[in-house]
Amino acid sequence: MILMHYFNRTYFEKETDQWPMISLIFKIEIPLIVFNILHTWLFHWINLKSVQFHNNWASIMSILYIQHIVADCAWIGQRVLLIQDSFTDPFESDLFIRLSYIRAFCLFLGLSILPCLIIERIYATIHISDYESKLRAHIFYTLLCLLTIIGSITSYTYHKYESSLAIFTFITISSSLGIMGNIILLNLNLRYYDERSEACLKTRYQITENIKVCRLVNGIVFSMGGFNGLMCITIITDKFNLSTYTSSLSMFAFDISAIIYSTVFPYVCMHYCKNWKATFLKLIAKFTRQRRSVQPYTTPESINKAGLTLKNTKGEVMSEYTTDVYFQQLKLSWA
Repeated sequence: MILMHYFNRTYFEKETDQWPMISLIFKIEIPLIVFNILHTWLFHWINLKSVQFHNNWASIMSILYIQHIVADCAWIGQRVLLIQDSFTDPFESDLFIRLSYIRAFCLFLGLSILPCLIIERIYATIHISDYESKLRAHIFYTLLCLLTIIGSITSYTYHKYESSLAIFTFITISSSLGIMGNIILLNLNLRYYDERSEACLKTRYQITENIKVCRLVNGIVFSMGGFNGLMCITIITDKFNLSTYTSSLSMFAFDISAIIYSTVFPYVCMHYCKNWKATFLKLIAKFTRQRRSVQPYTTPESINKAGLTLKNTKGEVMSEYTTDVYFQQLKLSWA
């Protein structure tokens, strides 16, 4: 049996003189994890408060935040058990083992969310004409059940059968397929955008949303993928025949990656989500109590109205024909 990021305190107490320093690091970690929980909860609230994309997407993102909060709570519990005076070996502590199961469940569930996000976008692309206007909650609940099953099976087999290598392979393959699927969806929706210039506004809106979501996923993968990879590698340290000293300290690589990833991740998302950014800035302004005076807008006489241009969602200048079609579609939608 193996435990999620097991640390051999007995070895460091008896064989080295580094336990006091490591114990201090663990104590410093606890308030950092508490801050991380509050930070994650804030952006979970922002995700629900200012839904940028379809409700199914926002709900799946909520799973990502919630599992991280639960995992952080289990993380704190393990740290407290390790540093307390009445220390019990983790393999003999039922509470530590349960917390390890919880952390493994949350970790493997979280690492499996990327393919589920792509599956949701596949549905959005298939039902491109009316996906924006219909809830289709069954998609979210199906993916939630799938993630729960994956998290439960992987957590159980990880502890009982030491299947870390098989889990690592599964996560790597599924994530790679998710990344490939996202690239395909991005190119497909870009083609739809160019080919369906006269489509109804609902369809155009959904195509634009799909493009934004795919670019968001690409941004997350290419900016944060290294931390995910490092966390996955720490899962399979038991397969490398490392020394007790090295395998125990490798846990800190996971801790650092997890804290950095969970802290930076929301800001990467916010870069692509204008609604998130607006809500976040509004919240900051509320707490800083910055007063802003709004002046009435007056049209300068120097502006040449004939020179005004209308741009589409890609920032391209719309021709007169395209502009006319746009307003005709708008008129039909409002009729």
